[in-house]
Amino acid sequence: MRRTSWHRAVLAVLALASVAPALAAPPEVASEGTETTVTGRLTCTWCNLPHPKANPDRKCCVRCIRAGDPPLLTSGDGQQFILLTGVHETPLMTRARYQLVGSTVKVEGLLVKGQGVQAIKVKSMVKAEGMAEK
Repeated sequence: MRRTSWHRAVLAVLALASVAPALAAPPEVASEGTETTVTGRLTCTWCNLPHPKANPDRKCCVRCIRAGDPPLLTSGDGQQFILLTGVHETPLMTRARYQLVGSTVKVEGLLVKGQGVQAIKVKSMVKAEGMAEK
């Protein structure tokens, strides 16, 4: 049976209707986890995970993160959190966030834990107000 232009149009509409909801819906922050706000120093996992009291070089940490190492947040009480994007397939680090590396920041997001690891799926990250830099 030969398909006509009309058949092709119907198939195109059906195909578009099946993907339209995914295209129209804005990306959502993953919902699993516990809402949290943590203030701490933003560094990289390569330098700071094995040496939590170290004071790694900011430029080194920026290079580490750009190379693929996850950003690390170390709170004032020494807890460490790997920082993850809160929106699927969207980079966590933006140009503005790279400027925060080495600074004390306030991170809001979803705390997720598993297999001995704790991470925050970041909703917002800003320079902490009134915090002295180390």
